[in-house]
Amino acid sequence: MKFESPTTQRVMFLTGLIVTVLADQISKLYIRISVPEGAWRNIIPGCVAITHRLNQGIAFSFFHHINAAPVIFSLIALGAVGFITWLVIKHPKLPRKVIIALGLIGGGAAGNMIDRIIPPHKVVDFIDCYAGTLHWPAFNIADSAICIGAGLLVLASFTDPQAFSRPASSPPVSSETI
Repeated sequence: MKFESPTTQRVMFLTGLIVTVLADQISKLYIRISVPEGAWRNIIPGCVAITHRLNQGIAFSFFHHINAAPVIFSLIALGAVGFITWLVIKHPKLPRKVIIALGLIGGGAAGNMIDRIIPPHKVVDFIDCYAGTLHWPAFNIADSAICIGAGLLVLASFTDPQAFSRPASSPPVSSETI
């Protein structure tokens, strides 16, 4: 398992987070400018299209009917980004794939949070994967980054399981010490 110095680890994390946010926001800006809302443009026939959909909810438009959804999910995203940043700072010996995964997840959460903060307070989804008449719910680069980051964490749990363990120098927490 390859460890980076704490400074390198933080730079890798921030780079992943910032690149993810920039790619997400630039792609969404392009969609807002060039694709009318509700439009659909075939990119790879029978497989991938570009669309322009606004989503007030979370994944698969869950909770879209809740008026306070943008505020609630922005606060959750802010908490998630803060917690992930704290993890990277608190744990200076994380494997490279965990650092990259956390940068992608944090960047994805921040990218969608930005959409919820600025009017119209809805996330822009534009990638439409389909087969025939079966369509996967539209998604964006932030969603993809979160999924890829989660996949990397699952992979790391198998390839670097010690990264998810308490260091040997840390005593276990018992009910008597709380």
